[in-house]
Amino acid sequence: MERRAKIVCTIGPASSGARSLGKLLAAGMDVARLNFSHGTREAHRAVFDALRRLESDVTIMQDLAGPKIRIGEMKGGQARLRDGDAFVLTTRDVLGDEKRSSVTLRSLPASVRAGDSLYLADGIIHLEVEKVSAEDIRCRVVAGGVLTSRKGLNVPRLRVASSLSAKDRGDLEFGLAMGVDYVAVSFVRSAADVRRVKDVIRKRKSPALVVAKIEKEEALAHLEGIIEASDAIMVARGDLGVEIAPERVPVVQKEIIVRCRRVGKPVIVATQMLESMVSSERPTRAEASDVANATLDGADALMLSAETATGRYPAESVRMMDRIIREAERFRERLPGEEPKELSRAPEGAADAVCAAAVEMARRMGARCIACLTHTGRTAQLVSRYRPASMRIFALSASPTVVRRMGLVWGTEAITVDLIEQTDEIFPVVKEKLRAAGIRGRVVLTAGIPVPEKGSTDTVHVVSI
Repeated sequence: MERRAKIVCTIGPASSGARSLGKLLAAGMDVARLNFSHGTREAHRAVFDALRRLESDVTIMQDLAGPKIRIGEMKGGQARLRDGDAFVLTTRDVLGDEKRSSVTLRSLPASVRAGDSLYLADGIIHLEVEKVSAEDIRCRVVAGGVLTSRKGLNVPRLRVASSLSAKDRGDLEFGLAMGVDYVAVSFVRSAADVRRVKDVIRKRKSPALVVAKIEKEEALAHLEGIIEASDAIMVARGDLGVEIAPERVPVVQKEIIVRCRRVGKPVIVATQMLESMVSSERPTRAEASDVANATLDGADALMLSAETATGRYPAESVRMMDRIIREAERFRERLPGEEPKELSRAPEGAADAVCAAAVEMARRMGARCIACLTHTGRTAQLVSRYRPASMRIFALSASPTVVRRMGLVWGTEAITVDLIEQTDEIFPVVKEKLRAAGIRGRVVLTAGIPVPEKGSTDTVHVVSI
């Protein structure tokens, strides 16, 4: 059986060469993430071009840096901060070491006070503020660790002016001009932050979709509106786990997955999925359980960050995640087919009702797969939200953009077809494409008929191949 949950890989120094990218694709990468918090635009352009040459239909996601506070460059690339030592964060431009580091937010000293807790590197390093001056924040290291260049600095409950910085605007224009498929927006606080990015995308007449990253406590209070405004959601557990208590993170993750599945929008679980594989060829048992549980919860995609960007074992990390997901999915298929009560809802609109009927019909008939003729990809997303575990889902589209979008949608395999102008062309084309994909037997097909009107999905057919 094909793997259903998708794998997102962050591209970085360990994986940016054409050979390394090819290894990630061969290992099972579905979506390549270009993290604009690091690297130059020219380097991201080179990766984008290499990916398109290797596999033209691979999904590419641009991840905007957002107003994240970062430290500067460290001498030798890193320094070890030890428990109890003094450490200074400064707005002056200095080369960092074990005693001090620069910070990117010039106004930070005015925003903190003695007694505040600050966290570095996704919360691994804990500092406590002792004294603040115009340029320096003098701290004591409560919990130390290795601090590398450009790592993030979290100040819990610090409000940022906007989720779209000046740098982000330039990067967004650059990414849209390249032709990215998705744009991930960092530190989203409300639906207005999503709409702001969508306005830019619309003005540039780009088909790119928006992924809202949930990593601020403020976003949880506006979650319903953010999901409605977005095309997909990312549970960004690194910064979120510093903003809220660690014990809340697993519950919040599950809640976000359920809410996204209810409305048929893709959801990504991210950060530290197989963190130990940055330096080890095997994950911990806890990490394997984390990946498996996100899979069992029904996440559309799981993301690798440092594991593939800077780690020693990028391709091995993808293969390991692939194995864990497949094992979890095999277990899920053996469970009773009922969905959690919180996922049940009345279909909204004709297309949703048709998709629900198609899934139920396919289950009762024991169909080999569900096929969707789709102009936008929305029909495939609606089918996917029901998670028909024992059947493959095929999205057939004449749009290369839609084909690439499917890289983020659970269980969906995209097939490019020529533009179908007449209704009587549908069945021969579908049969030919599915037969080429190795499908034999009964197939449930959803489509909008008549074709020339290009309306919403309104019919279900049973096709024998």
